[in-house]
Formats: sequence, C-alpha cells, structure tokens
Amino acid sequence: MNQFKTYNSTDFLNEESFLQWLLKTNQASEVFWENFLAENPDKKEEIDEAIEIFNYFRFKNEELSIAEVFELWDSVKHRTAAPRKNRFISLLKYAAIFIFVFASGGLSYYFYSKDKDCNEFSMAETVPANFTDARIILADGKSVPLESKESNIKYDASGEQVIIDNDTIRQQVSEKVNSTNHVIIPYGKSSNLTLSDGTKVWLNAGSQLMYPSVFDKKQREVLLIGEAFFEVVKDAQKPFVVRTEPADVVVLGTTFDVSAYPDDNIFHTVLVSGKVDVKISEHGLLKGKKTNTLHPNEMFLLDRSSGVNYVNKVDVASYVSWKEGMLNCDRLDMNRVVRRLERYYNKRIHIKDPMLGTYKISGKLDLKSDISEVLDVLQAFVPIDWGKQQNGDYFIVQPN
Repeated sequence: MNQFKTYNSTDFLNEESFLQWLLKTNQASEVFWENFLAENPDKKEEIDEAIEIFNYFRFKNEELSIAEVFELWDSVKHRTAAPRKNRFISLLKYAAIFIFVFASGGLSYYFYSKDKDCNEFSMAETVPANFTDARIILADGKSVPLESKESNIKYDASGEQVIIDNDTIRQQVSEKVNSTNHVIIPYGKSSNLTLSDGTKVWLNAGSQLMYPSVFDKKQREVLLIGEAFFEVVKDAQKPFVVRTEPADVVVLGTTFDVSAYPDDNIFHTVLVSGKVDVKISEHGLLKGKKTNTLHPNEMFLLDRSSGVNYVNKVDVASYVSWKEGMLNCDRLDMNRVVRRLERYYNKRIHIKDPMLGTYKISGKLDLKSDISEVLDVLQAFVPIDWGKQQNGDYFIVQPN
C-alpha cells in the first residue's frame, strides 16, 4: 500500500486494481481502495481528479487521430507543470475512444465500449516490457496469437480481409468506427506486415505497431514502439508518418529503419532510399519541433538522455541487416551488440566488466545460428570468455 502514497492522478489511472474499483468489477479491489482512501485522506485530491477524468472519458464517444493520441499523452505526461484546473481542462480537450498511456516500456490503452448493453470504459490491453506472447489485436478487439517465430500478416486494400500466416480472418471496417489494429511482438520473435496501402513493415523483436485497418483520405499514420523497417508505397497526396515517443518520421514513399525502444536512450532513423523528414520535440511531444531531412545512406541519431542529435553518413547494412537475420557490426559498442542479441534471442546476457561493454565490434553475426554459436563468433572478434548460468542467463567476462 505504501507505493500508492506517492501516486498522482495519472498514476492511479494506470493502476489496474484502481480501474477495477471504479468499474466495480472486483470486490477485493473495492475493499482495498475504500480502505486506502480512509487511511490516506491527503490523497483525496489526486483520487478525486482521477475519478473525474475517468468518468468524463467513460461517457464520451468521439475518436482521436493518432496525432491527437500523442498530444493527449503529452498533456498527461506533463500534467505537473500546470495548475490542477488547467490540467484537467487540457485533458478534456481530447476525449475519445482511445487513451494511450506509455509506462514501463509498455503500451496501455483503454477504450469506450460501444455495446449498448455495456457502456463501460475498460482496459483493453496492458503490455509490459517483458511480454512473452506475440499477438495481433484486431479492430473489433479480437486477439489472435502469432505462433510462428517470424509471423506474416497481410491486409487487402479494403482492410477487411487479414491473412495471418495461413489463416484468413475478416473484420468490419467503417469510417465511423475506430479501426485500429495492434501487433505485439515479444523478444525472440519478429513479424512481417503488409498494410492495406501495400506498405511493407518488418517488425523487430520486442516491438509493437498500431495502425488503422485502412488509412484515411488525408494521411497515413502508424505508431511504433521498438524497431521496424518500412518499405512505403509512394502516394504524393497522403504522407506516411511513423510516430514514436521521441520523434515523428514523415515520408511519401521510401525505405528506412526506425529504432525507438523505450529502454534505449538512443533513437535513430536510417534511410536506405528516398527522403524522410525527422521531426523531434524539444519541449513536449508536439511542441517546438526541430526537423532534419535525411538522404540515402544517412542516419539521424538522438540521445534522449542528453538531447544531443545529429545526422551523419553510415553503412546502412549495419542497421537494417537484422531483417535478413544478420547483425552487421561496424565499430559497434559491445553493450549495443549484446542488447540486440538479448532482444533477438530473448535471453539475458550479463557483461561482468563495464570496460568490456566499450569494446568496438566489427564483423557479421548470423542470427539464424544458435546463441552459443554467435557468442563463439563474438569471442573471435574481441578477447572475451562467455558462459551460461544455472538460471539460463549468459555472461561475458575478461579471459583468464
């Protein structure tokens, strides 16, 4: 109970048991929160604000664009910068079916049920950073598991027919009803998607992608957590926008890679062909944007911890070879190589000596091989020893 004493209204709204209390779906939660409120009267203001926001969104029936979703999130994230009354008013501007809250590297989203017999604002999905089940959540809320290590998902032009590996599924698509789809890929797996406009997406391990079944008439928008390679179908009338927490990538038709893992301070975009604009935020997600234009064989890099960002020439193969099951390293820090291996194989690898993490790695690693074989190859690049612990984790140490 002590952890909740530091919560603000946003924290309460991101707590599952708190929502169960408000929805009266769990008796234990009701007892807990009634007792908590009685024992912590100083939290009444934050709880009242959370209830006020909850009730407002519970009975609204409008829809947000993905751009508005991010603006809403930005308002929530920076809520402490404004007086309480103004904070609440700014939130109410964005009443909608979807509220997205990014927390602990996961994506939680809530929706208003349109079922006339069930007018509830409920939690549709919470995906923690260490999620293990690959799945796609369709526009109607149906969750379909993705069993294969590298799943294939393809939409027809209408967005109504979805081929998932060898199975065909049909879903209702309407301009009046939200049609957001959500693909969740854990560590150790990947996915290839063909969107309704023909754009191809390779989704890397530990990533999530949200997108509409069919794009609207003005713009094509997707929301990315993690890493993906895009091969965008050109449409001069409808820009394609990849929205991430630190930056937006805007294109017309091109091929490029975007890496925006929540647990990684480094955000980057690498351009293979065409041209892209990278719009970063210096003061809030949708404010004070700075635009960088990339040309082929260029990378935009942003260090989120310091704000330092730059564009430079790179060997693009070092950044996009993962989609072919290879890891091309061009003087890449051992720390970053190990992090990529952890995501790809869904294994923990501990570097025992911090100095080892600074070693520069150059060469190719075949990710289709067993992790032990990859570590053997890594051992040939730099002077290290490696081993496996009883719990299944791996470790890297200085050689004896």
